[in-house]
Amino acid sequence: MKRMFTQRLEGLLLLGLGLMIFKLYVSGHLTKLIAPKMIPYALAALFAFLVISFLRMKNQKQGPHHCDCASNGESSPSALVLKYSLFFIPILLGFILTDFTLSGEVLAKRGMASQQPQKVSSYDKGKHADGEKITVTDDNYFEVLDDLLNNLDTIKGKEIELTGFIYREDTFTEKQMAISRLSMSCCVVDATLYGYIVNGNVEGMKTNDWYTITGTLKKGSYKGEDVPVINIIGAKKIKAPKDVYLYENVEIIQ
Repeated sequence: MKRMFTQRLEGLLLLGLGLMIFKLYVSGHLTKLIAPKMIPYALAALFAFLVISFLRMKNQKQGPHHCDCASNGESSPSALVLKYSLFFIPILLGFILTDFTLSGEVLAKRGMASQQPQKVSSYDKGKHADGEKITVTDDNYFEVLDDLLNNLDTIKGKEIELTGFIYREDTFTEKQMAISRLSMSCCVVDATLYGYIVNGNVEGMKTNDWYTITGTLKKGSYKGEDVPVINIIGAKKIKAPKDVYLYENVEIIQ
């Protein structure tokens, strides 16, 4: 009897895992937890969970003369429920939560990346830093950041426009913030925060809200590292994009 109970419970948990992945996939939230390149693996896991769940639920339907010899020494049903609750709780959260983006408190503890991102694919280095106006998009985000970091002595006064969410740290002044984006390589655990320090009249811009800002660049510093800094000229509040993460494949130069 205990073995049948365990098989049924395991089958239900696997079914729940599969349905949770399906729910996240159809709702569009799955890419807030894993990068798009990992979606095929998640769907493969979904299929596997459903198949194994079906097999576990089927196997528990034993005949009346089945000997549950392996039940001796097994945990009680209450102990099993307590043990399997470690799996049930994440499944439940996956169904009831609707916002899977990292909170400002979590990001503040991580801080912005102080290392230099470099795009894996080749591009014309210097073309962004040498332009009259720099327009940052999701596609060229790391190209631009790499160019600016490598040409800090030539960027003073150049105009830049970019979109991101407002991020602040305890060390920032009232007239200082960062316009930031999150990058994901594999899953939300390895999410990295990239951004630009922004100076100016930013007191009314709420942390975590999304803006498109324009400003002029200059050389500054962040945690002892030379970085591009923006003197803000204008800002427009916008809605958060559907995909809040950048999924660029990048290498980090130590």
